[in-house]
Amino acid sequence: MLQRKTIIITGGSSGMGLYMAKQFVTEGANVVITGRNEERLAEAKKFIAEAGPSIETFQMDVRVPEHAEAMLAFAIEKFGQVDGLVNNAAGNFIVRAEDLSPNGWKAVVDIVLNGTFYCSSVVGKYWIEHKIKGSILN
Repeated sequence: MLQRKTIIITGGSSGMGLYMAKQFVTEGANVVITGRNEERLAEAKKFIAEAGPSIETFQMDVRVPEHAEAMLAFAIEKFGQVDGLVNNAAGNFIVRAEDLSPNGWKAVVDIVLNGTFYCSSVVGKYWIEHKIKGSILN
């Protein structure tokens, strides 16, 4: 079912995103994982490549709308089209709620809400323009 489908996973260098990426590659999908840290992306690519060769990495920050546009262009350049988006990037601070600062809260909202919007909007507009039926998982 995922054969030759291309899926972008934001925050794909660790946690659930990493393991979803590996499973998608195992199922025959082309996958682009994104993240802010190049070293973590490179390590994740090695781990995922054990399941198959259809894995690419793209360094970005989901909080920057232009990065979302570049992410989509990169995935299309590498694999021809995009069929799915997993908005997995998250900002987490392991603190008690009463200890979360306003700046910490703003970082979480910027990543989880704004980042999800930027990536979904760019990919959704691409699908509408090209009449592609795609799927988004948040």
